[in-house]
Amino acid sequence: MIVDTPGMRELGNIGVESGLQGAFDDIDALSRECRYHDCSHVNEMGCAVLAALEAGRLPEDRYRNFIRIAKESMYNEMSYLEKRKKDKAFGKMVKSVMKSKKKHGA
Repeated sequence: MIVDTPGMRELGNIGVESGLQGAFDDIDALSRECRYHDCSHVNEMGCAVLAALEAGRLPEDRYRNFIRIAKESMYNEMSYLEKRKKDKAFGKMVKSVMKSKKKHGA
């Protein structure tokens, strides 16, 4: 499907929290067993999702899809100013790396 709407720059998932819970009900159920209520399921100790992943009870591709969609949703929920601030910080980091490479002859 092609959508051509003047003024629209991007299309993304906004506010998909309840949709994530429905589409990934197995991960949602596991997340209730995490040690921390605000667990990101990426590197926290006591994360039931990571424990299930390591034990082979959760397929890795399903876990990666969940994390990818959750990150995209969080980014799309950020305000315009928050996105600009994040992009500006990334740009500064890239410039710093490029300057360092140039300085060291890499």
